[in-house]
Amino acid sequence: MSEMRQRADDTTAGFTLVETLVAFAIAVVLLGAIYDIYSTGIRAATVATRYGNAVSMAQSTLESLTNVPLSPGDTADRIGIFERETTVRARPDLVPEGSQLALMPYEIMVRVAWREGLRRRAVSLSTVRLSPS
Repeated sequence: MSEMRQRADDTTAGFTLVETLVAFAIAVVLLGAIYDIYSTGIRAATVATRYGNAVSMAQSTLESLTNVPLSPGDTADRIGIFERETTVRARPDLVPEGSQLALMPYEIMVRVAWREGLRRRAVSLSTVRLSPS
């Protein structure tokens, strides 16, 4: 009898197929959640990097126009994944009436845009600068 009892105890040791499948299902759900969190973090880091590059490009465009005579007009170009649009327009409405200034205020606007998957993102910077009229 003790031999039969020992065999019965041996057959109940371990996990059943259902327990194993439930454990795998739980593991798959947890790994899927971890993967989603990780991929969201990488996507956010990529967006932040591209946003920083766009801001730097817009700032450098504004700085490149500091020591040159300005004339109204629009320019557009493409640099890698970025599309840059620069607009310069005279702002006579900012000059006080009756003033005899030899300088004219110009508004400079720079817009840098790019695609992030299906979304279109953009950064715009603008400033007003005095230049000979």
